[in-house]
Amino acid sequence: MNHTQRIAHVARQRRYLTKAIVREAVERYFEALADDIASGEWVDLPGIGKMQVTQEEADVLLTSFGKDGQRIKRHVTHRLRTRIRLYERLRQRFKHPTDGKIKN
Repeated sequence: MNHTQRIAHVARQRRYLTKAIVREAVERYFEALADDIASGEWVDLPGIGKMQVTQEEADVLLTSFGKDGQRIKRHVTHRLRTRIRLYERLRQRFKHPTDGKIKN
């Protein structure tokens, strides 16, 4: 389901919500979420888990590939570290797939 389809799905669940209202609420939520993630603190993602993105200093030499397939060495001084802790209920869905719904 893409972003537009998800918004339409949520709007259909409640008769008093229009697609425009749902879209604005979702987009504002994600803007606030992005600000929280950028702060480096743990962020709660309801139904999914917790996430943290931090920037760290580094001093490493990495090898990447250019457009022509040539190896390019580059010195990296900063890196982003992403940590995700999935909730147990979500992890169980990956171990035991159902019809797409979490069993209570």
